[in-house]
Amino acid sequence: MSRMTRPWLQLALAAAALSSAASTVHAQYQIGDVFASVGNGLVRRYSNSGTLLQTLNTGQSGFTTGSGFDASGNFYVTDFSVNAVSKFNNNGVLTGTFGSGYTTPESIIFDHSGNVYVGNVSAGGVREFDAGGTLLNTFLGGTRVDWMDLAADGHTLYYTDEGTTIHRADLLTNTHLTDFATGLSGGEAFALRILADGSVLLADGINVKHISGAGVVTQTYDLSGLDGWFALNLDPNGTSFWSGDDASGQVARFNIATGALETQFNSNAGSNELFGLSVYGEITVQTTTTPEPASLSLMGTGLAGLAAAYGRKRRKWSLPMFRES
Repeated sequence: MSRMTRPWLQLALAAAALSSAASTVHAQYQIGDVFASVGNGLVRRYSNSGTLLQTLNTGQSGFTTGSGFDASGNFYVTDFSVNAVSKFNNNGVLTGTFGSGYTTPESIIFDHSGNVYVGNVSAGGVREFDAGGTLLNTFLGGTRVDWMDLAADGHTLYYTDEGTTIHRADLLTNTHLTDFATGLSGGEAFALRILADGSVLLADGINVKHISGAGVVTQTYDLSGLDGWFALNLDPNGTSFWSGDDASGQVARFNIATGALETQFNSNAGSNELFGLSVYGEITVQTTTTPEPASLSLMGTGLAGLAAAYGRKRRKWSLPMFRES
């Protein structure tokens, strides 16, 4: 080949390389996309029907747990094992870490103003940040906070600690309130979501419970052979919720009213590694309108996540140092 043709070849190769790089850029998140925290620093993004679309990598390794989205559609996930929170843009590109000072962070939620709340398992309470990651407040110091959600008033916090109780606290006064529900039977209280009527959906291992505003279990959701219901998030359709079984890696969507199974797929997470789930466009009591794909205004939160250890016969966990006594 002559020297005269080599520049043209080089230009062609460069163009091909650019084209290849462009083809790896993923489309923006779409309403209903499901994000499953599957361990080893990874989060898998699925379509609402269960097709794998993308794998996000925090580069932190260890357990990925609770997750959620800010008003611009950026995605945040807690890196439980390394005391960090990773942030991705709305194409799934890692932009760095968010905030600091965590002690085994598990859940993350957003309020009406866009402030960010992170629940910490090792008696770290809740840390509040502004949108830029500057620490604003700390709440419930010395309290274990695994999974949480904000009520419609924006300051009443519902949270769990792997016991049989759904606790409440007032963030305005930084005080504990009367518990929402106690003596819940069947398993441990994991991820939860407050519904518009004041009732609560709770994943508690054995099944998912629908608990009335009076704290009474009125309905349960389950699939045969699955006893590891851990993660939970609402679907943007307003009538369904998603939950994840950590032992099997199965992800399922149920109709809230009827209990019917609507969608099911396998996240292919390792045993006891599906510790978080969130849905893009989730409508919670902190959200007033349905978001548009191009410009979301949502307070989505993927709650759930932690490799805790407890001694039930049907499951064994891998981090016994965080087991409730």
